[in-house]
Amino acid sequence: MSLKIGDRIEGKYEIKRLLGEGGMGAVYEGENTLIHRRVAIKVLHSGVAALEEAVKRFENEAQAAGRIGSDHIVEVLDLGRLESGDRYMVMEFLKGESLSARIAARGRLSATEICHIGLQLLEGLSAAHEAGIIHRDLKPDNVFLVAQAKGRTDFVKILDFGISKFNVLGKDFSMTRTGSVMGTPYYMAPEQARGAKNLDARLDVYAAGVILYEAATGRVPFDGDTFNELLIKIVTEESPSVRSVVPELDAGLAEIIDRARQKNPEHRFASAREFRDALVRWSEGVRSELASGATLPLSPPALVSPGADTALAGGAGLGARELLPAGAAAPGSGAAVSATAPYAAPPQPVALGKGTGQAWANTHAALPVEEPKKRSGRNVMMAGGAAVALGVIVLVLKLQSDAANSAAQAAATSASVGRQLQEVREEAARKLAEEQERTRELEAKQEARRLELERAQAAAAAERAAEEERRRAEEAAKAEAAKVEAKAKAKTSAQRARASTTTRGSTASGGRKIRTDL
Repeated sequence: MSLKIGDRIEGKYEIKRLLGEGGMGAVYEGENTLIHRRVAIKVLHSGVAALEEAVKRFENEAQAAGRIGSDHIVEVLDLGRLESGDRYMVMEFLKGESLSARIAARGRLSATEICHIGLQLLEGLSAAHEAGIIHRDLKPDNVFLVAQAKGRTDFVKILDFGISKFNVLGKDFSMTRTGSVMGTPYYMAPEQARGAKNLDARLDVYAAGVILYEAATGRVPFDGDTFNELLIKIVTEESPSVRSVVPELDAGLAEIIDRARQKNPEHRFASAREFRDALVRWSEGVRSELASGATLPLSPPALVSPGADTALAGGAGLGARELLPAGAAAPGSGAAVSATAPYAAPPQPVALGKGTGQAWANTHAALPVEEPKKRSGRNVMMAGGAAVALGVIVLVLKLQSDAANSAAQAAATSASVGRQLQEVREEAARKLAEEQERTRELEAKQEARRLELERAQAAAAAERAAEEERRRAEEAAKAEAAKVEAKAKAKTSAQRARASTTTRGSTASGGRKIRTDL
């Protein structure tokens, strides 16, 4: 049923205009005439509503919002059925754009925007996971940026929990059969792409990492010409790091995004909350650099404290910092940014904030300059020598630590790749064995059908032979009967002829018997 402008649902939702339409249904702008509130009304076509799985996905989307209860999850206000049988859902009306549209328009987002959007996205995901709900289809199309809400610009709303997995009160309301694959492939975690069982919330962590990767680089980590090619790449290949695509991006932020995208779930953040906390520590580290005298413009309100509900405001705050060459002055600062060697992210991201409370790239913020005390020349020389020696020792220890970490991480990465390849081989062997078993069963069925056909043909041939034999026997019997009948007729005719001759002879001889034989 197509709704028209002016139609009313249940006497209170008036249709204002069509916002979009597809094969599954349509979305309209409406108004609750009782309270004069703009709403969005999603209608599931009656033809689709006859499919049980489509209805479950539709109801899942409505139930998820109520279970989660987060400002960052789109609010569902009502759920019902039209007289035509179409299912409908009433949601809050959102004014803004999707994250996919933002990335398409700008190509790459600044670090400020990435952090601003990421913090809110992960806050909403944390609430969902704590309510026992895994989204399973996160993508930029499902991340909506409301122009203005709750006193903030670009307020994040997560949409479409249609294929989410519920695990509430010990019940599993999974929308897919065991081992099946459902979701958007570009943002699909390797274990989800393999169709693995017992998926957990870390697949949403992976998808969120890919979303922030795309926001930072303007592209997805993996691409392919076909669906299967894309899944194979996700499962078997290593994606390029963020800084290999965007070298100027802050190393700490790049490392956080890369850690969220690790193939092995054990190497990712354990939860969306932990992912969000890492972004908070990174933003605090940037604030520490600013407080220490760095002249990096950042649009207020810029940073978030742990556990706070406020997020970074939109704008190109850190974008200016990322693109400044070493020694160049920040706009309007009158000072220069000190040159630092670029940080090379290790192949396997290390844990963030160990012993520092900050991200790795932000543990070397410049210290405020103290006014030197008056000392004798000898003391100055000794202090200078000690400082040089200490600097050398620290450098050596750091190099040794980095080398050890790199070796350990390389070994861990190699082991992880080996395990993944082994899993792929085992999965391929299992599928090959299943295919061979199906082939054998098919061949056996074909052989059985062939033998049955041969038996039927042999039985038909035997039946035809028996019928032919009966026909010949009947024809022989008929021929024999005809011969007997002919003989009988011939005999009868002969007898009649003799009788007639005898009668004529008797008459001619006057009753005397005439000898007729010679």
